[in-house]
Amino acid sequence: MRETANFALPDCMRIPFAFVLVPLLLACPGRMHAQVEHTLFLVGDAGEPFFDSPVGAVLHKQITQTPNPSTVLFLGDNIYPRGMPPERSPKREEAETIMTMQVGWVKGTDARAVFIPGNHDWKKGGRDGLAAVLRQQRFIDSLRDDRISFLPRNGCPGPEVLELTDNVVLVIIDSQWPLHPWKETTEEESPCEIKTAADLAAALSDVYARYYDRRIILAAHHPAVTYGEHGGVFGLKDHIFPLTAVNPKLYIPLPIIGSLYPTYRSWFGNVQDLAHPLYRAYARQVMNIMSDYPGSVMVAGHDHALQYATIGENYFIVSGSGSKTYHVKKKGHALFAESVTGFAQLDLHRDGSAVVTFWRVDDVNPNGLAVYRDTLAAPAAVEAEPATGDQQFPDSVVVRASEKYAANTWRKCMLGENYRAEWSQPIKVPVFDIGSEKGGLEPVQIGGGMQTVSLRLRDSLGREYTLRSIEKYPEAAVPEPLRKTFAQDLVEDQISAAHPYAALVVPLMADAVGVYHTNPKLVYVPDDPRLGVYRKKFANMLALFEERPDEDWSHEPSFGKSSNIIGTSRLLEKLQEDNDNLVDEKQVLKSRLFDLVIGDWDRHDDQWRWAEFEEGKQTYYQPIPRDRDQTFFVNEGILPRLWSRKWAMPKFEGFDDDIDWAPGLAFNARHFDRSFLTSLTQDDWIQAVRGIQQGLTDSVIVSAIRQWPPEIYAIHGEEIIRKLKSRRDNLMDAALELYRFLAREVNVVGSDKHEAFDVVRQPDGKVVVDVYKSSKEGERRQQIYHRVFRPEETKEIRLYGRGGIDRFDIKGDAPSSILIRVIGGEDMDSLRDVSTVGAPRSRTIFYDTPSSSFLQSSGNVRDRRESDPMVNEYDRMAFRYDRLAPLIYGNFNPDDGLFIGGGVLYQNHGFRKEPFRQRHIALASIAPRTSSYNLLYRGIFTGVTGKWNLEVAADIKAPNFVNNFFGWGNESVFDDDIDDRPGINADDAIDYYRFRFEEIRLTAQLTRPIGNYTELKIGPSYQRVELERSKGEDRYVFDYAETLPYDIFERYNSFAGLQFELESANRDDAIVTKRGLYARLAGRAMQAVSEGEGFTSLDGSVALYHTFRYPGRLIFAIRTGGGINTGTYPFYQAQILDGRTEIRGFRKTRFYGDSRFYTNLEMRLQLTSFRTYLFPVSMGILGFHDFGRVWYEDEEGNDPSASSGRSDVWHRTWGGGVWFTPFNLTVLSAELGHSPEGNLFYLRLGFLF
Repeated sequence: MRETANFALPDCMRIPFAFVLVPLLLACPGRMHAQVEHTLFLVGDAGEPFFDSPVGAVLHKQITQTPNPSTVLFLGDNIYPRGMPPERSPKREEAETIMTMQVGWVKGTDARAVFIPGNHDWKKGGRDGLAAVLRQQRFIDSLRDDRISFLPRNGCPGPEVLELTDNVVLVIIDSQWPLHPWKETTEEESPCEIKTAADLAAALSDVYARYYDRRIILAAHHPAVTYGEHGGVFGLKDHIFPLTAVNPKLYIPLPIIGSLYPTYRSWFGNVQDLAHPLYRAYARQVMNIMSDYPGSVMVAGHDHALQYATIGENYFIVSGSGSKTYHVKKKGHALFAESVTGFAQLDLHRDGSAVVTFWRVDDVNPNGLAVYRDTLAAPAAVEAEPATGDQQFPDSVVVRASEKYAANTWRKCMLGENYRAEWSQPIKVPVFDIGSEKGGLEPVQIGGGMQTVSLRLRDSLGREYTLRSIEKYPEAAVPEPLRKTFAQDLVEDQISAAHPYAALVVPLMADAVGVYHTNPKLVYVPDDPRLGVYRKKFANMLALFEERPDEDWSHEPSFGKSSNIIGTSRLLEKLQEDNDNLVDEKQVLKSRLFDLVIGDWDRHDDQWRWAEFEEGKQTYYQPIPRDRDQTFFVNEGILPRLWSRKWAMPKFEGFDDDIDWAPGLAFNARHFDRSFLTSLTQDDWIQAVRGIQQGLTDSVIVSAIRQWPPEIYAIHGEEIIRKLKSRRDNLMDAALELYRFLAREVNVVGSDKHEAFDVVRQPDGKVVVDVYKSSKEGERRQQIYHRVFRPEETKEIRLYGRGGIDRFDIKGDAPSSILIRVIGGEDMDSLRDVSTVGAPRSRTIFYDTPSSSFLQSSGNVRDRRESDPMVNEYDRMAFRYDRLAPLIYGNFNPDDGLFIGGGVLYQNHGFRKEPFRQRHIALASIAPRTSSYNLLYRGIFTGVTGKWNLEVAADIKAPNFVNNFFGWGNESVFDDDIDDRPGINADDAIDYYRFRFEEIRLTAQLTRPIGNYTELKIGPSYQRVELERSKGEDRYVFDYAETLPYDIFERYNSFAGLQFELESANRDDAIVTKRGLYARLAGRAMQAVSEGEGFTSLDGSVALYHTFRYPGRLIFAIRTGGGINTGTYPFYQAQILDGRTEIRGFRKTRFYGDSRFYTNLEMRLQLTSFRTYLFPVSMGILGFHDFGRVWYEDEEGNDPSASSGRSDVWHRTWGGGVWFTPFNLTVLSAELGHSPEGNLFYLRLGFLF
């Protein structure tokens, strides 16, 4: 039943018989509400500042008039324009008012409210978007109202599941998360269980599978189906008055020009538009999942309108006009679409059906008007497979871990012997009985993990356990382009480097050294119907069964009998919330040292849980390691030893008698260690090492390893015992190496409560840091941090106040001292530095916003305060390893042949230097045939002044640069019979037109980004050129030189000047572009150094790419460009129309002039995609048409190449080619171009443009 309504009366009152009207008025409301079990109110994009529409009042009224349970979903963009600002921001009060207003719509009712983040809540996708989301979450938490929540939490994507009725579940995701350009929570070390878009899709699929017999309502900010502006639908106003998108009052007519913006949004889109590939991929994933579950509903905001569409048996509701409206059109699958402010109401009925009502609320309808209503049919009943009854399985079976790792001698030599024998060794394993284990367990959901398949189970007391497969499935860990290729085979083969049963022997050793642990046991999972929807995935699987430490495990000694166990993300929240929450760093250190001994390299944030213990007013957290899959991981074979080098992936150094480089082995825990090991000194580390050595006795090691089945122990048991003893004995050296690595820069981090940081610089260079809890007035209370830093260990201390009123007091006198950075935080902070340091530079740097800080200094402080709230950012994942790596280099040209060489890359990092502080590349190559050589240097220095970076380059070619010169003008002649003329000594016609020169080019440019897609470069340039006079051959350039009043071969020509480059790239993919725009503008102003005049040049190009369907098989690409020179310049500085890069079919550097123009039209058609064992390939064909010309005037104003002195010729070429993309990471293309001068073949890496 669908209805467009003009008044808010229930359907049952529309009876044409007047004599029954009064009884129906009394009876209908009760009869309607009796069917409704739960009501969802959907309001999106309600966060416009100073919004005074009556939407909130009507919503509140509807909630109070609903007798059944109800939930209000705020569908994102809760605060315009850039989410929740920091505490001291001038915009903070306004943002809190906006949130308080929306909360007030629900306050005083029995409804539950859930706020979902949108792109504006992520600071419009800005770099610090995560911080803005967390601030909004903390504001909601500060209300201390259990009925008002913010989901998903912690900037993670979800999915979060809320069971609304017995028939309906609500699933919430943060759809901005997969679209966010700054991936702050998708790294491997992220505390979020979901780390990639693929993980999110898998988790969402699991939720749908788990609740296959219920209606699922998916709530997100971004709709999968929309017919508003984000769906590429614009109205006439948007084309005629485009500036109203910036300011609703800017009605300035801009016809034609005004269509550029909406056309761009429709065809290409930014990441918030459905036309953008990332958004399209997200929408496609959602649609694919929903299509398998008829009756599913998606509710979203984002587009500022009310919309309702159906596709198949699924329903799509957009309610994004809580505070403003944009254009929308009823088209496609839309049954309803109106650009009006309001909200949607979804009544969930007991019989499984639902009714959606759209409410219009505006100045004309201040009390609300129901403008559309429809009934959503109940999903078809799905019968579940019976899972009850007695299951008859044997007590045990004989199985092997895997049969995939058998290898011949060659494979073992290249990839290692590893633990292949253990994986293939049959052993006897008990059969897992889900009905009797732990008193009976029920499946809960699929677990996470890059390579392991896991299933979470729950007992009758609510405690959870995990089944984790012994077999690994590394496809998810392989980049998508390399899946099902030799690269995946390599990764899968290296699973054999991990011991399949290592986790079984860890508990006994962990107990001996006082480290918490799970208690895994090996089981065989039969084909058991009681596994439900997970039966197919887990049947006949060899697995580890162990506890999942979470919440109350007060009965379990191996978790410290903690009554509350939390994850790392929740721990980080608690540490920020209150300085009474502290980490037991000595227990952390003990656990990490134990990791070094057993060679467990995979210890990122999500591999830890935290046991909570209260001591008076303070709460301490101790770590519980989990997932010991990488214990005893070895590195054998030629290739693994190569890729585990220090400059590649040192975490794979392997389990040997000694630890080669402890910081490399600790790579995956680099952020963990720098967060939870900040207060301990070298003496603490030494004491902890001795404790490990004393506890981990020989007998403990032997007893632990002998817990393996005898068949497994017999293979490598003795060897592993030897290595463990050796690593234990040599632990001190490795531990101190890691300590010194961590001690170089240390973060001392406060909380959102008040702290006092007391710092004393001592005469011997040491720095004492004490942190106290403090009152708002600055009274020091309990000490919560103490450390003495030594200058030989520590180069930099970073003090973060974070929230609260923090006071930093630095004093003491020293001839030299450690650099201290003070980062105040969001609240009012003060720095008092009365220390004196004899070093020439200030040793204290202060970061904060001027409006929320106070500085008192004796002159030793560099003031880096600024108004940008990002100045107070604390990024615990900012650390990067420095890198020194070898490089291989090659090149080719027709005269010199092959160049071979190599070089080195060095990259280091510094405070807030992204993506690095400095990067240096030095390369050298030589051509054995001619002894020509190339020297190349590139240096990038980040943040040398403000937001400007510095790029320095030196390029020396001596001599190998080969170009062609056919003379000046648009109609210069290429005589392909010139080599046959008497008196001409040339091996080939083209050789006659070639010239060689050596060149030295030096540049130094300041660079900075402008927005998200554009970069500006500007700086001085120096160029020195010497033409080479080839002996024994005739060249056209020799004849040209005789017409000049000076000898161009006798001396260097040097030029110096200024150059700039402006580059803008907004493409879906830089390699295989299907949609996007690329533009470049570059210019030079050069002056001859010794004699001669100067010149200027300006060059530019614009390229446009489009495909009308995505993923696109047919791609249209167009590029147009040109340039102009002014002044006096040698021929090799001219505007050159090039046959290789601009008009295919002509020779390289074909036409020389004062200015040039060209256009390239190209169509690329993908024919097929397939995977070979070496790499995946996409293949296609292309066709092109190029045209262009140059303009040139000699001293008499003529073009000497044209018979009339003026040229009207446009050079046109046609051609085609084939292309393929190995790995889908690069393009190889072959083209044949036809011009009046013949056909030329081109083989290039990439497309022409």
